[in-house]
Amino acid sequence: MKNTRSRAGRSTAKTDQQKQILDRLFDYFSKPKGEKPTSDSDVEVSFYRSALKKLPLNFHNNEYNGVNIIMLLQEGESNATKVPIYSTFKQASDLLEQHKDQLPPKSETFDPDKPLKGMTLDAQVVKYLETYKKDGELISKSVFEKETRGMSFNEMRENGYQKRKGLKPYKVFAIEKIKHLLPESFIEERDYFARQEELENKKMSPEMEDVEFVEKAQLIIDAMGVPVVEKNQDRAFYSPKDDCITIPPRNKFKSDKAYFAVILHELSHSTGHPCRLNRKQNNASNSKAYFSEELIAETSTMFICLDEGLETFNAHASYLEGYASQFKDQKKALLSICKQAKEAQNYISRKVMKHKLDLSIQSPYKVPEKLDFELKLADKHTDALNDYIVKSANNHSPLIPLKNQKIIGYNESKDGIEVFTPDKKVALTGVSGAIVQRELDNLKLLQSIILDVSVDNNDEAKPTKNKLKSSRLSI
Repeated sequence: MKNTRSRAGRSTAKTDQQKQILDRLFDYFSKPKGEKPTSDSDVEVSFYRSALKKLPLNFHNNEYNGVNIIMLLQEGESNATKVPIYSTFKQASDLLEQHKDQLPPKSETFDPDKPLKGMTLDAQVVKYLETYKKDGELISKSVFEKETRGMSFNEMRENGYQKRKGLKPYKVFAIEKIKHLLPESFIEERDYFARQEELENKKMSPEMEDVEFVEKAQLIIDAMGVPVVEKNQDRAFYSPKDDCITIPPRNKFKSDKAYFAVILHELSHSTGHPCRLNRKQNNASNSKAYFSEELIAETSTMFICLDEGLETFNAHASYLEGYASQFKDQKKALLSICKQAKEAQNYISRKVMKHKLDLSIQSPYKVPEKLDFELKLADKHTDALNDYIVKSANNHSPLIPLKNQKIIGYNESKDGIEVFTPDKKVALTGVSGAIVQRELDNLKLLQSIILDVSVDNNDEAKPTKNKLKSSRLSI
C-alpha cells in the first residue's frame, strides 16, 4: 500500500526543513569563526595551510550560489575538507560506472560493483524551487505568467492562482574522499586538486602571506577603478554620491593586510552604486537596510578573498556577528543577503578577470634601459633602504608595494617619480614620491662622499669630479 502523507504533514515537513536551513545560516553568521592558529609554535603559522582556500564548486566545476557557499564553508571547517569540490551520490556513482575498467579489483575492502558503499554524505546544500498552481493543480511557469498577466496579488488569489517559493535540501560529499578512485581526466580538468597539492609542501612566512594579500588586493582595487582617498580621520566609508572610498592613513591600522582588507570591504559597498548593481543603500546606521548592506559587503569580501585564493581573516567574523544579530527574528532575510553578496562578488570577479586579461596582453614588464637615477647598493645599505621604506609605509600607503623590494632606480614623471624593481614599476606622487626621492638623493650624496674619500687615498685615481657626475649609485 502506498504510504501517503496529508497536505498539512508535507507542509510541516517543508517548514521544518526551511527552518533548519535558516538556523544553520544564522548560526554561521552569528558565531565568530577563528581563522588563524592561536599559538606561535603551531606549524601552520609558518606553512601554508594545506586546505585550499577557494569558493566551493559542484560536480560540474561550477560555483555554488551564496547560501550554499556558506553551508559548504561550514562543512569544510567541520570536516577539514582540503579540496572544496562536491558531488551527489548519483553523480559520483555514474562517473565511476563509466570508468569501471579503471577501478581497483575486488577485494575484502572494495567492491567495484559498489564503489561508494559506506560513503557518508555529510554536507547539505539547497536548491530554490518555485511552484505554480491553479485551483490546487500544478501548472507550468509560462502558463501561470500568461494567465495572470496584469493581475494583482489579490486577484490571483481570488481566481485560484498560487505561486510559492521554497528551498529543497539535498546531500553531497567532498569528492576528495574518493580521489583514489577518480579518473585522471576528471582530476586534471579541475585545477583545485593541483593547487592543493602545491600547498602541501609550500613554505610561506606570515610576512610573505601578507605581501601576497597586498598584491592581490591592489590588483582588485585597480580592476574596480573606484578612487581611494586617505584622510586623517578614524573611519573608513564609501560615498555613493561621490563614488569614492575614504580611508584613514596606513598608520591607523595594525598591518598592511588590515588596511587593504578594509578597502576591499568598502569596494564591496561600491558594487551597489546605480552605475553597477544599483543596490538599495541606506545611510541610517540603525536601520535594517544598513545592517543588511553591511552583511552583504562583508560576506562579499569573504567570497572575494576565497575567489582569489586568499586566507580570510578574523575581522569577517566580528563584523558578521554584530550585524547578523539584528536578524535573529528575520532569518529569512539572510537568504537575500547571501544572494546579493554573491552578485557583488561576481561583479568584482568579472572586473578582476578583465583587468588580468588586459595586463596579459600588454608588453612584458622590463626595466627601462635608461634611468634618471640608477641604484646599486651594498647589502647593508640595501637593508637600510628597506627599513626606511617599511617604516615610511606606515604613514604613506603608496609605499607598501615597495616593502622588501630591491629598488633598481627611478625616472622622474610629470606627477612624481616611477620607481623600478626587477618585477614591477611603482608610480609615486605627492609626498610619497618626494620622501622616496629625497632618501635616494641622500644615498647619492653618501656615495659621492665615499667616492671622494676613496679618490683622495688613491694616488693613481682619476679626478674626483668625473666620478661625481655619475648617476649610478654603488655603495
